Amino acid sequence: MLLIGKDIKIRDFEETDFPQYFELVQDKNNHDLAGLEYTDSEQTAHELFELYRQCKDAHVIATQNNNIMIGIIEMNHRGEYSGLSQTREIGFVIDQKYRQKGYATESVRLIIDYGFKELHLREIWASTEENNKVPQTVLKKLKFKYVYSADQALPFAERSNIVKYYLLQE
Repeated sequence: MLLIGKDIKIRDFEETDFPQYFELVQDKNNHDLAGLEYTDSEQTAHELFELYRQCKDAHVIATQNNNIMIGIIEMNHRGEYSGLSQTREIGFVIDQKYRQKGYATESVRLIIDYGFKELHLREIWASTEENNKVPQTVLKKLKFKYVYSADQALPFAERSNIVKYYLLQE
């Protein structure tokens, strides 16, 4: 995949992205707020990185001017049921050094356009942790509507994990 925006591009993973990927997975905040895997182990990070490189639904957000990886965006299938064939769920994370510069908004806008125009989707979903206000603002700016919240805590978890779901329909 290659989607070109004004300041960023969305492209496939490249071997040279590993140092930036390793920084992303070493930031526990990315795990807590965006659900990205967390590890301090370079070996584990390499294994995870290879999984991302093989995943057709996960892509790099890179700067347009120097092609540096600044984040990850995914457009995942929501299930195999035929009623879900024209729907996807997106997720995204931006390295903390590159936040508050409009890159997330531009990335999500590009992936939305791709989903509706190229994949002919009818709807695109996104979810955020309840307390992760920045992506909620991005989604609302791009006309996603809040639909519902759900507790995704594991059974016997000591605390809840409320996730808010947003929907954009063509």
